[in-house]
Amino acid sequence: MSWMVGLLFVMVASCSNDVDKTGPSAAQRPSPARAGGSEKGAADVPQVPVAAGKFVFGATEKQYEFFLMHSMVNFPGMREGLRKSFVIPPREIDLPRFMIDKFEVTNQQFASFVKATGYQPADPTNYLKHWTGVASFPEWAASFPVVWISQEDGEAYCKWRGGRLPTEEEWEKAARGTDGRMFPWGDEYPTRETTNFGFGTTRAEPIGNRSQDKSPYGAYDMGGNVAEITSSTAKDGQELRVVIRGGSFVGAGRDAMANKRTLVARQAVRSETVGCRCVSRG
Repeated sequence: MSWMVGLLFVMVASCSNDVDKTGPSAAQRPSPARAGGSEKGAADVPQVPVAAGKFVFGATEKQYEFFLMHSMVNFPGMREGLRKSFVIPPREIDLPRFMIDKFEVTNQQFASFVKATGYQPADPTNYLKHWTGVASFPEWAASFPVVWISQEDGEAYCKWRGGRLPTEEEWEKAARGTDGRMFPWGDEYPTRETTNFGFGTTRAEPIGNRSQDKSPYGAYDMGGNVAEITSSTAKDGQELRVVIRGGSFVGAGRDAMANKRTLVARQAVRSETVGCRCVSRG
């Protein structure tokens, strides 16, 4: 039943294949900006430090039950199948200090990389399909998170900046800190004011648009807006899948849990709902 865990996620990516490249899709058109939006070039991307030390990685049974309470668990075997959405049981991990992007990577930042390097992926299927050209994007999208990228695309961008994609362990620590909280902002279930998720809106927003969606280290949008690619992979049956973290503008509130993961086939990572951020050693 593992295919059910990421069913909605993959369906959203599949249903978006007919987006017109000459203009924004309905889901990506800009929504009214709130305080906190930012527009940075690749040479000046703000990062926040995540201190060295131990944290609890994964979900307790109580946290998993919380997730199930907010899920539709009606199919035979789905209850156990959904366990793949978490690392259970949790374990203590000791990580060195690192820096992580304060905001999700924007279209403007990714365009700077493409213009500087001439980057083109080996497989261009759905690559930057919302852009208007090889290195150009709709004017409104400059401070919006870049989407329609793969794990390889994100890794190439981060390497150009002198960093890399975060591991899922690094991503989770940056999102929830060391106190075992369920969401970046605490243990309260998200509302329409807290983060950009499916029951509050149907479109992405400029980076940092929700001031409450901030982790203990000061990283924004780790609960919503767009989900994020990590460098990690995990076995799902016989297939190795990419680990995606964080909720998105089409996800449910439960998807904003900092210890929730989504396992996605490599060819399905490019989506209107998935972006990235980078880490570096501080």
